[in-house]
Amino acid sequence: MNRRHALAAMTGTAAWLAGCGDALAPATGPRWPVLAVQDLTGRPATLPAVSHAARIINLWALWCPPCRRELPSLERLAWTLAPGVLDVWTVALAEDGFPVREYLAQHAPGLHGVVMSPQLPAVKDLGVDALPQTFLVAPDGQVLARWVGAREWDSQAVRDDLDRRLAPP
Repeated sequence: MNRRHALAAMTGTAAWLAGCGDALAPATGPRWPVLAVQDLTGRPATLPAVSHAARIINLWALWCPPCRRELPSLERLAWTLAPGVLDVWTVALAEDGFPVREYLAQHAPGLHGVVMSPQLPAVKDLGVDALPQTFLVAPDGQVLARWVGAREWDSQAVRDDLDRRLAPP
């Protein structure tokens, strides 16, 4: 690899890691795609575009400290929600589900988790250029909000924001 390619690779990595922070600006998008994922035992699965309930879908990675820090608050939020009203899912960007399964079992066992290869085109299609990223998706698949960076998901301010975004028009 020549010096120019090495510099470009380091710059790209630095930009990716810089996004692994606390920016909280929500942004909306069109529709949630059907995602090819693996369950935590390694079996192929699908995270559908539509669901019976609204969903919080959190994309994270084991190597991202802010991602790991926010998982317990995401789990606490999930425990306080009425079943079938708002489901919480985590999508770990990883090639191997075993370490993800072990980490979640120890630190956030109440979360629904799946694994998706960071090499899949869907990662780029979703605009995931920094982690963590969290999407609020309506039952019909419409993306209602997207947040980049870690949050305290069980805080009253976040709960109020979610209630406002999920309220009927």
